[in-house]
Amino acid sequence: MYQFGLIGLGAANALLLIRLEQENRLEELFGVVFDSSEKSVNDKTYCFWAAPKDSIVQDLRTEIKHSWSTIDSNDQHEVLAGMRYYMVESLSLYQRARAIIDNHEGLVWVKESVTHVVDEDVYVEIQTESTAYQVQRVYDSRPPQINEVIGKTVWQSFQGWKVRFEKSVFQPDTMRLMDFNIPQNDFTQFMYVLPTSEREALVEFTRFGTEMIPEELATHQLRNYMLPYQAKYEIEEVERGSIPMSQNAEQHHHSPKIISTGSRAGKLKATTGYAFKNMFNHAKALVTEDELNKVENPWYAIPSRGGGRFAFYDFLLLFILKVKPHWGKSIFTRLFRVKPYEEVFTFLDEKSTLGWELGMFARLNKRKFIWSAIFSSLAYMLAKPQRWLPFVFSGFALLLNAVAPGFGTNWGIGILIFFLFIIGIPHGALDGFSHNTKLKLPAFIARYLGIMALVILLWLISPFLGLISFLIYSAWHFGETDLMEWNRSNILLSFLWGIILLGIILLSHLTEVNQVMKQMNISPWPILATTATSLVQLLFFLAALGALWFRSGAWVLALFSLAIGTQLPLVLSFGVYFVLQHSITGWSHLKEKEGWSHSGMFIKALPFTAGAIVIFLILFQFDRTSLMSWSSYFLIFLSALSLPHIYFMSRLYKSA
Repeated sequence: MYQFGLIGLGAANALLLIRLEQENRLEELFGVVFDSSEKSVNDKTYCFWAAPKDSIVQDLRTEIKHSWSTIDSNDQHEVLAGMRYYMVESLSLYQRARAIIDNHEGLVWVKESVTHVVDEDVYVEIQTESTAYQVQRVYDSRPPQINEVIGKTVWQSFQGWKVRFEKSVFQPDTMRLMDFNIPQNDFTQFMYVLPTSEREALVEFTRFGTEMIPEELATHQLRNYMLPYQAKYEIEEVERGSIPMSQNAEQHHHSPKIISTGSRAGKLKATTGYAFKNMFNHAKALVTEDELNKVENPWYAIPSRGGGRFAFYDFLLLFILKVKPHWGKSIFTRLFRVKPYEEVFTFLDEKSTLGWELGMFARLNKRKFIWSAIFSSLAYMLAKPQRWLPFVFSGFALLLNAVAPGFGTNWGIGILIFFLFIIGIPHGALDGFSHNTKLKLPAFIARYLGIMALVILLWLISPFLGLISFLIYSAWHFGETDLMEWNRSNILLSFLWGIILLGIILLSHLTEVNQVMKQMNISPWPILATTATSLVQLLFFLAALGALWFRSGAWVLALFSLAIGTQLPLVLSFGVYFVLQHSITGWSHLKEKEGWSHSGMFIKALPFTAGAIVIFLILFQFDRTSLMSWSSYFLIFLSALSLPHIYFMSRLYKSA
């Protein structure tokens, strides 16, 4: 068994390997590196800014191809005082990484692509087309799957030429950064010129936009850009590529033994495409004294808080680049006109002060950013139905009840029952088709019905234990689904959020809850109405603290919906959450992870949905006249249906 494995030998994992050697960790370790490429071609150029004494400059001084202290951009020059702009060619990183592998007997290079990564609890199994490897800890740098929330993904696409002129045309210490004096073609387009000598330079054409640069257009633009030099040149190398400018590219595995690196770990700055320094710092942070033995993100660990104000700035700019890409030129040119490059670099490193940022935005295109703040917020809320439907539906039902008492409740229950059989029950009926279900369908159905029978048996033996069990595993499942959707997945936090939301729904409807419990021969909760109200207020306060701490807009919207639900009957309050938030979220997770279509999912679920309707109608025959009896039967039915669904959905989330 290998102690660590690297999936991919791009910049992120090459930097990690270099760091392991610098810390003298490789003499005692056995590792395996997976990459089907020979890594013998200079296919990328990495740039970063730093002070000459920074560790990234000192540690990579042999890999740094060139650096510049003067920037020429948009007809202005600026000399950097405390930092320089550095270039690293990918081939130099690859060569150093390959030399490290060759010089250490404990390292093995597998020239194959990885097909599957499976957490087997004790170890991680890395599968290739020919064999499988057992590894204690994995560093995964594969490109992430991007699940864009709003609109299409913005890409930074580029084509660069490494050119050599027949005479001296460059100043080696002066680079040209983001030259917008080229046709924009309704996108944000600019040129870089990075000279490495008086005759040689990397000249690169870059576009920010939802459409990639056509190769013919890039070639045409680059040729035209060379004309003012009035000298012959040769193209020694061609560099093409694209980088996703997305805040939804970060992708982490559920297992703490599988660590994302590079863009998969969110180390790429969404609005600029710069990632090299972040990857260097990440590698440095990963290689600690006990790194290969510790467990990251244990069940009690607090999840990431999110990006804060810098993520919000990126959100606004990315929305502009999606919807109004032709605005990019005026925004960037004004930014570099009103602020020195060195200060802008500090801002891009997310180390600037709030006062500096407010001063910067005050001198930029304020109307454009105000427009983006308004419409991007609306687009964020409307992007997923489970964010706005519960809020709108609850508010509309409350308004109808105010105008015509009882009408909103009856209307709401009818609509929710319809959607329960359209998406609520079907989203649970798809468990048997999940790629994590290794049983054949008949065996799966038998096991599913067996678990349901055990749940119903528990209710018959002790309604109290049946109810408590249902509340516990429902709290876990609701919390797990919501926290996965909000990118705050964590065992402890999921369970706490599930308890809070169920507590808000049930305690704010204490009288109705006790009536249902009485119908089921369960003693009422010994809680005074005033105490229940105080507890609901406390739960809202704790939930609001969580939403603000983790900077989650979707969490805030869920709290607004729950708040309106406290003013509606219990069946509506719970139904709105279960059908319009939880079920739609679970449905979307299955669709994304399995690659299904909506129609295909509904057709797959149809036989099981029909079976659920038949079972429910049989239960309903016990008492057609009493709404309370109907509610109690439905609760038992739902609890029996939920437990096997929760098990299979948790397996799906663990495989993410």
